[in-house]
Amino acid sequence: MTSTDLPSVQPPVDQFGREGSSPFDTVRAIFWLAVLIATAVVLLPVQMVAHALKLPLRHTVPMLFHRVVLVALGTKVTVRGEPTTHRPVLYVPNHVTWVDIMVLGSLAPVSFVAKSEVATWPVFGYLAKLQRSIFVDRDRRHATPKTADEMIERMREGEPVVLFAEGTSSDGNRILKFRGALIGAAESLARATGESVWIQPIALAYRRINGLPAGRQHRPRISWSGDIAMIPHAWALLKDGAVDVDVIFGNPVPFDPSADRKAIAHYLEARVRGLHAAALTGKDDSLPPLSSL
Repeated sequence: MTSTDLPSVQPPVDQFGREGSSPFDTVRAIFWLAVLIATAVVLLPVQMVAHALKLPLRHTVPMLFHRVVLVALGTKVTVRGEPTTHRPVLYVPNHVTWVDIMVLGSLAPVSFVAKSEVATWPVFGYLAKLQRSIFVDRDRRHATPKTADEMIERMREGEPVVLFAEGTSSDGNRILKFRGALIGAAESLARATGESVWIQPIALAYRRINGLPAGRQHRPRISWSGDIAMIPHAWALLKDGAVDVDVIFGNPVPFDPSADRKAIAHYLEARVRGLHAAALTGKDDSLPPLSSL
C-alpha cells in the first residue's frame, strides 16, 4: 500500500465546526470565566441599587459589564460612522449572535428588545432585566401592543432602543428579511406626537477569527442560530480566541406620521444589507473607523 492509498485523517470538530481545542485554550477560558463571575458578583449589586434609586450609574454599569465580556472573548470592535444624536431614536441592526448585545451595549446606554428566553439566561438574563430590556414573546401576538408601549416609553425618555428587525439571528453571511411589524412602535409614536421618530440602520459584520479573515464557512462558528444552547456556545467562544467585528452606522431615516412602514422596513433592510456586504468584502472606504475597543 502506498502513501496515497492511506485514508486521510481529519481533525475532530465539535458541534460548532471547531477543531479540537488545546489545553491552553481551556485554561484561558477557565480564567476568563472566573473573571466574568467575579465581575458579575461585584457589578450586579451595584446595578440593583442604582436601578432602584434611578441613579445615572444604572446606564454605565451594563456598558462596563459588556466591555468585560468582550475582553474575555477577545473581541475587537471597530466602529464606522456615527450614532445619531436625534431623539427619539430606534437602532435597527442585523442579528448574528448573542455577542451582538455585548457589542452594541458596550458602545452606549441603550434598551434592547429581546426575545423572552433571554430573561432566563444565567447572569446575562438578570443583567438584561436590570438594563430595562424589553422582552417580547413572539409566540403570543396579543403581547405585541405591550411591547410597543414599552418601546415608546423608552424612546420618549430619550433612550435609544435597539431592535433586531430580522426577528431572529442569521449565519453571519446574509441579512434576513426585516419584519415591518416590528418597527410598529416607531409608527405609533410618530402618529401620537405628530413628530418624526428617527430610525438608524446598523450593520454588524464579523470579519476575522483569531486574526485571520473569516470566510463564508467560518462565520457560522460565531453565529448563534437555530436550537444551539447558550452555555455551550459561550464556552466554545471563550476557548476559540479573538474575534473582530465591525459596527457600521448608516444614515438615520426620519419616520414621520405619514410614512409607509413597509417601505421604511424595506429601505432599512436594503441599507443594512449593503453596509454588511461592503464591510465583509472590504470595499467600503466611505466610512473611516470612528473608534476601536
